[in-house]
This record gives sequence, structure tokens and C-alpha cells, in this order.
Amino acid sequence: MIKRVGVLLLLSTSLGAFEDVSFSARTLGLGGDQAAVADDAFASITNPALPARWRRPVVGISAMTLEGSHFYGTFSCVQPVPGLGSIGGSFFYRNYDSHLGDWLKEADARFFFALPIGRYFNVGASLGNHSQEYFSESGGFPLPSMGFSSGPVFSVGTAVVLPSNLTFGVSACELFKSDVPAIFHTAVGWRPKIKNPSFFSSPLVALNLTFSGSTVKVHTGGELNLFKDILGVRAGIRYGSDSASGFAPTFGATLRTHRIEKIDFELNYGAVLGYFVDSPSLSHQLDLVVRIGDARKAEKDSILAEQADRARRLREQALARERDKLRAELEAIKEERSALEQERKDIERLRHEALAALGRLKGIEFTENDTFTRITIRETALRFGADSAEIPFPRGYRTLDKVTAFLSHYPNNRIVVEVYAGIGSRESSEETSEGEPRYKDAKALAEARARMIRRYLVEVKGLASSQVTARGEERPLEEEEPEAESPARQRVEITIVK
Repeated sequence: MIKRVGVLLLLSTSLGAFEDVSFSARTLGLGGDQAAVADDAFASITNPALPARWRRPVVGISAMTLEGSHFYGTFSCVQPVPGLGSIGGSFFYRNYDSHLGDWLKEADARFFFALPIGRYFNVGASLGNHSQEYFSESGGFPLPSMGFSSGPVFSVGTAVVLPSNLTFGVSACELFKSDVPAIFHTAVGWRPKIKNPSFFSSPLVALNLTFSGSTVKVHTGGELNLFKDILGVRAGIRYGSDSASGFAPTFGATLRTHRIEKIDFELNYGAVLGYFVDSPSLSHQLDLVVRIGDARKAEKDSILAEQADRARRLREQALARERDKLRAELEAIKEERSALEQERKDIERLRHEALAALGRLKGIEFTENDTFTRITIRETALRFGADSAEIPFPRGYRTLDKVTAFLSHYPNNRIVVEVYAGIGSRESSEETSEGEPRYKDAKALAEARARMIRRYLVEVKGLASSQVTARGEERPLEEEEPEAESPARQRVEITIVK
């Protein structure tokens, strides 16, 4: 029987010889061989599409002994690439040494990539090289007594992962090898949901069919996790139609951490009774899987990205509202500016009209510069009585009314009323009831007239009291003015301070 096993092993020069190899202890416990819906670190070896949606890096190492003289080990790693899928690689080594002097050494190294397409569909491919060295002293083999071979290996796969936790997988391994038929895997796995899990959680039922040439193999099993996925137990049956395989029961167990946001460790054990026909021996497999980092990192990054995007949209909306508000304010400012400009034009027009009305009066003069506008009212327009502070009626009031119509267009400017009285007022001042002069000199008379004009402008014409100030001065003798005429000539100056 050992010789038959050695012949079967040596007849293959690629990974086709590995169709009886379970790369992980977990899949061995589920019925052996490679499960095309496996979700452990070694999944990419059989179906490179499976790791496309994994969330964190995974590293695994596995070892198995078969009938004492047959050993093989596997190393695999998977690295998720955000937004693209996953990449990784694997290395497989096997050493067979029989007591008949036959030995076989094989090594397989490959690189894979997996891409998610849409919400549920994954595709993947792997490319690598397989090397083999063998030697026989027993004779009778249809192979040279010594040799070495090496060649490329290529695999493709697809996987569909549905929201109902139903997974389908199809893969084709070892393509384009003329001397070895390709290996096809078809698998389905279902992890039914348990409402309010307590002691039992996360059950799994899996079925894997393998086709290679005329050989068909069936691997089926189930898994049950306990204590919030900390402990897993599984069992299965494997069957092969070839002469080396038959019915063989499998079983296994898992201990794992479940910290999700930190590094998680998983220790898997698998065993099969009678791996080959007429072989009652129990073969063992053990592997260690390490899941690195935070399993929720992608979810957290997605939440943070969504929050950042929401904050960006809110900022953009706030900016848009602020922009619209500023535009509205700008339009309002433009309208207000237009209204103010129109108002300014209206005021200027009214000022010119008032100025024109004043200009038609005799005895009124204008002086204007950058700091003030001054209206000088001569006696011909406003003649006070001799040594009197009373505004002459009616002409004096008419003159002041027209002056006030002009002053009303300067509501925010300070207005100064200055009255100059002639020096002859000292001699002809009005007398009080006691016979004393009412005003002791021309300055006093000028101040009284200034106060009278201010009172009329404020109390009668409605100018602001704080806006108008008044003062009187003794009028000095003007140049070339005959002294005899000076007492009869007076003037009032109303200054608008700009």
C-alpha cells in the first residue's frame, strides 16, 4: 500500500499532486481537501478570489504528518488594500520518504491578487512556480530513477458572497500544464443566522466538489462555534472516486481570541482517519492563524470618511448659505447705495433749488470751500430795527424761512449763527422801563439778535437744538466804508460746517 501511495505521488509534476492535500487544519476538519469557500489564511491557495473583502492582514502557518514519513507545511499571508481588494502569497513544501528508498521533495510558491466587483462578486488569480525533485531505489516506477522538474502554475477563481451568509465559490487550479489535468473546485457554504446567540453561535455547513481528469472528490462537513466564537468544533466526511481514496471521517477543533479591535490568534487542529484506502492510521494537522490589527478599522475609517464628507457637505451648505446671504446683502447694499445716490441727487437738487430761491433774494451772498458753506445776509434782506433784536416782520421771517429751507438739507452738519451789529448801537439802544439802555453795547445787541435767530430756527422751523449755535460780535468798520454809514449797516452770517 505504501508503494501505491508513492507511485501516486510521483506521477504528478505540479500542484495536481496536491489534490489530496488539505492546506489548513480547519478545512481538513470540514471534510478534508481545499474548501473553495474557506475563510482562513490559506483560502487563496485554492480560490484566490475569497480574500477580496477581508478587512485586516492575516498570516498563517500549517503543518501535517501523514503515516509518519510524509510531512508537509504551508505558509500564507494576505494583505488587504483599501479600495482595491487584497494581495498576498503562499509557500508550500512537502517531503516524502518511504522505507523502500523512495523520496520526494516538492516546493510551491505563488503570488495572488483578489478584487471585489460590485457588492457581492469577487474575482482573483494567482501565479507562481512549482519545483519537484524525486529519487527511487525500489524500481518498478514508470519514471526515471532520478530527476528534477520545475514549471509555472496559474489559478483563477470567483466567489459570490450574499447578504444571507450564503457563499458560492468556483476555481480552476494548475491551468496550462500539458502533463497534468487542471483541478476544478466548486463549493458552497452557508452560515445561518442565530437569533440572540448565547452558548451556540456561528454554525457553518460546507460542501466542496473537486474534479481533476476522471477523478471526482466530495468533501462535506459542518462547524459549530461555542462561547461567543471562542471554541469551534467541526466534523465531516471525505470521499474520492480514485483508487487511492475512499470514505474517511474527519474532525477538528479551534481555539481563538475574539478581540476584533486588536490582534487575534486562532489555533486549529484537524484529523482524518484513513487518509488513503486500506490505511487505518490517523493523520494530524495543526496550524496557527494570526489576524493583525483592528477588524473594524475599515468600518471606522468609512464612518470617519462619511462624517468628514458630511461635515464637508455641511460646510459647503453653510458656505453656500453664507454666499447667498452675502449676495443678498450685496444686492441690498447696491440697492441701498442706489437709493442713497438717488437721495443724494435729490438732496443736491433740493439744495440747488433752495439755493436758487435764496439767490433770487437781494442782499444774500454765498461763500463755499472744503470746510464750510457760509450764507451772508445783508441788511437789504434782513434789516433789524434800530438797536432792536426783534426779527423784522414780515420780510425778515420770509428771508429766514428760505434760509431754513436750505439748511434743512444739512441735518447732520453743525450750524453757526453769527450776528454782527454796528458800532453806533451804543448811543441809540432801546431803553428799559427805568430809562436805562437795554443793551450796553453793540456786542450785547448782536448776541441778542443771534439768540433770537437761533430760537426761531430751532423752536419754529424745527432744526435740532444741538445742531445750531449762536454768537454775536461787534461789527468792525469795513474798508472804505464811511463811518457815518456804518451804524446803519448790519449783517448775519450762517455757517454750515462740513
